[in-house]
Amino acid sequence: MRISTSSLYQNAVTNFNNMQAAIATSINEVDSGISLTSPSVDPAAAAQVLVAGQASAVNTQFGVNRQNATNALSTSDGVLSGVTNMMQSLESLVVEAGNGSLAPSDRATVAQQFQSGISQLMNLANSTDSNGNYMFSGSTSGVQPYTVTSNGGQYNGNQETQMLQVDSSQQLPVTVVGSSIFGNIQVSPNAYFGIPNAANVSTATISSGTVTNAALVTDDNYSVTFTSPTAYNVTDTSTGAAISTNNVYTSGAPITIGGVQFNVTNGAGPTGVPVAGDQFAVQPGNQNIFQALTNIMTALNKPTVTAADQTNLANSVAQANTSISASLNNVLDVRDQLGNSMQQITSLNSVGTTVDLAYQTTISNLQDANYAQVISQLSEEQFTYQAAQKAFAATSQLSLISMLPVA
Repeated sequence: MRISTSSLYQNAVTNFNNMQAAIATSINEVDSGISLTSPSVDPAAAAQVLVAGQASAVNTQFGVNRQNATNALSTSDGVLSGVTNMMQSLESLVVEAGNGSLAPSDRATVAQQFQSGISQLMNLANSTDSNGNYMFSGSTSGVQPYTVTSNGGQYNGNQETQMLQVDSSQQLPVTVVGSSIFGNIQVSPNAYFGIPNAANVSTATISSGTVTNAALVTDDNYSVTFTSPTAYNVTDTSTGAAISTNNVYTSGAPITIGGVQFNVTNGAGPTGVPVAGDQFAVQPGNQNIFQALTNIMTALNKPTVTAADQTNLANSVAQANTSISASLNNVLDVRDQLGNSMQQITSLNSVGTTVDLAYQTTISNLQDANYAQVISQLSEEQFTYQAAQKAFAATSQLSLISMLPVA
């Protein structure tokens, strides 16, 4: 069979191009350390690398989420550490306020300290993170949690928390519901506070309220206002609605409002009987700490000239002491929850590191080059290429004339 010179050269060019491509591929593997340079090299392995890479990316994102969660929880715990210190200072201040021998000027000084404490506590309750988001407004991070009101403070957030996905099957809360710290002070189950108004003339007292019919309880606030020593009106101060009027008063007799029962009892002496204008508040046991602190501050600013004044101050001190103690317990409970969440994150980080190592090992086994094998292959390819070049150069010079004997 006769092979034309053009075909010979064309075949040679094709072979040389193939050998150069193989050498280039081997050099690329050596330089990059990757043998699976394209899906066409090994489609099955490439598919496995894609799946493992996607899983690794998701695992990495969980790690980022855990770091963000840790930052948020740590920041919240830092603020609550300040809240704890402030609560403890206020607790000591309540003890000082209960000292009946304080001079008016001393009481005024203590009242100013309470005012300062309320302001500092309000600032802590309205703390923001590094992004300017409120930390204690539940899931409404753009809403200021607490605003100052005439009776202390009002919670404006909601009862939900922002959640972060920290693992394939687990979410963790990264915000705190402010009312669980500064409000919802549960002194005792089914309990209501009875609070004499600081302006009362008489030394009459009011008991704590007890829930007798849970179906009727609305968690509203109520007031009992005396119109005479023998009659009183009841108002729902949460709605402004009048509950009843011209009720007959008997000292110590049970008074029931909205499923809550309590009683007003005459004090000792001639000023013990309620007079027109005397008022008593009945508030749910889940009190707002700002309300309790404002009550005692108001009582301290009023001179304790009469026995009624002293009774009002004693009642305010007792309520503030109970409220601060309960609120401090709330803070400690929330800090425990934050600590537990951070411990969970630490455990998940350990698992995440192990999982990521497994993914990277799988990817490496599928696509990383075997240097010894690739270098040996490259050396062989280069040797073959050079030998082919020399052989072609030698054979391409041959002709029939070159085969004739030299004379």
